[in-house]
Amino acid sequence: MNGAVSRHRVRAFTLGLVIGLLGTGAGVPAEARPSPGPVVDVQSAAGLAPDGGSITVQVLASCPEQWTVLEAVVAVSQPQASGQASFPLTCIGSLRMFTVAVPSTGGTFDLGDAVATASVTIKRGKTQSVQDSQVVDVQPTVLVDLADTARLESGGGAVVIDVTVACPAGATGQDSYVNVSQGQTTGNGAYLPACDGQQHTFSVRVQASQGVFQAGSAQSLTFAFVGEGGNSFSGVDENAIQIVT
Repeated sequence: MNGAVSRHRVRAFTLGLVIGLLGTGAGVPAEARPSPGPVVDVQSAAGLAPDGGSITVQVLASCPEQWTVLEAVVAVSQPQASGQASFPLTCIGSLRMFTVAVPSTGGTFDLGDAVATASVTIKRGKTQSVQDSQVVDVQPTVLVDLADTARLESGGGAVVIDVTVACPAGATGQDSYVNVSQGQTTGNGAYLPACDGQQHTFSVRVQASQGVFQAGSAQSLTFAFVGEGGNSFSGVDENAIQIVT
């Protein structure tokens, strides 16, 4: 009986000691605790501009509140080209995604692999820095732009609309489509992008699949597809247009 009481008292004392220690830790002033540092994380895929003049990299980054950003920069390098660009990080204590276009300072970027390095330096009395570097897969960026007008043909049975597309050399154009809709009337047309880093404009005939087109307002939508490395990539544009005679 007495042994049981003694063990109970020992356990009670030990529990009280642990609670006391936790309470002491909880009472440490906030300024005396270690501050979380900056965070930066380079994402694994990047986009190559059609002319090879820049690579777009996505970066996750954060820094603790009330710190000042001294530097937030992304550098990209390939054997024949390199460059760097800053991004607008502010210290709000939460992770955000930044899309950073890094221009080449010499040479032209290519499809394939590149080394991307992101670094952040912050200050609040003392200075803290963090860096992340990895090999990224540089994929084609497809730029596509629909014209603002389309021309009636075949008594409204079709319209012709211009589509301007640019994609990097090394990618291959795939079957691409334009849709034009006007009320209950809709239709599709096809084109094939040419990938050489230059802009190319295609006059695409869109045949009405039901009804007839009329002069006036309409909606247009296009997806431009290209292939590279066994994968397909696309650019998209959607536009309010005017159908004219």
